[in-house]
Amino acid sequence: MTVQVGDIVVAGSGLRWCILGFVGNPSGGQDAKLIRKNSDGSFTGVQKDSEMLIAVESPVFEIGEPVTINGLKGVFQSIEREEHVARIMLAPRSKQLASGGFVEIQAGVSRASFALLVLENRKV
Repeated sequence: MTVQVGDIVVAGSGLRWCILGFVGNPSGGQDAKLIRKNSDGSFTGVQKDSEMLIAVESPVFEIGEPVTINGLKGVFQSIEREEHVARIMLAPRSKQLASGGFVEIQAGVSRASFALLVLENRKV
């Protein structure tokens, strides 16, 4: 099975990772850039030969499925496969200003990395 951006994979350590992208390697093969979220909210990334990865899941999001991205609530709209970008309709929200007042932010479409959408909305 060929892995692709956004897939959840297992590398040699047994940890689950999400594929962020691909780069060539010196031997003429292809390495996968892998990312995972740490318990403190930071991210860890490594690069591994894509031939050595074991595919666990190829996440699929349905149109209208509730998701979060960077902690903001929204619904999944579509994926731009060539660019590995997800389109998400973010819900309207309020933001408090330093002055103590509030500003209303209307609903709007956001483009985000498909791999980061997977990290925030699937068990990796």
